[in-house]
Amino acid sequence: MVLEGQELISFLKKQIDLENMIVEEGKKSVKGVENVLVRELIRGIALDSMKHANMLEAMVALISGAKVFLTEKESERIGGQIKRHIELEKQAIETYSTLLEHIKDERMRLLVDYILKDERRHHELLRKIDKIIVEAETLREEDLWEMVWKYSVFHGAPGG
Repeated sequence: MVLEGQELISFLKKQIDLENMIVEEGKKSVKGVENVLVRELIRGIALDSMKHANMLEAMVALISGAKVFLTEKESERIGGQIKRHIELEKQAIETYSTLLEHIKDERMRLLVDYILKDERRHHELLRKIDKIIVEAETLREEDLWEMVWKYSVFHGAPGG
């Protein structure tokens, strides 16, 4: 069974509600917890669920016909920022990899390894966003003029 249209939107909205419940439960469960490790791990999970809800909202917006194209100006701005972010993630991967080699405490290794895997996912996702979304969905002025000319009834001359 393939989910599409309203069925898919309905499914995604239920998932958004579920993710938001996880966020709220996470917040409740850490109130008054003084163990920093436990508290921050649970907060981290809640933040991941918040991120999931945000991504699901973006999917609903796409299905509902949200703006797809970026203007050249938007693309240049965000493209540059994404490239900078990719470089920062690369630095983070290098430093966490080095840190992981130099610590022996298994609890700390667990946390650093988790962060390192997150950074690798971020790096790969940003590269894909840059390639698949920013580059592919930029509506350049020349593309716009080509579409106007190509699909114009009269091609700029009176009567054709």
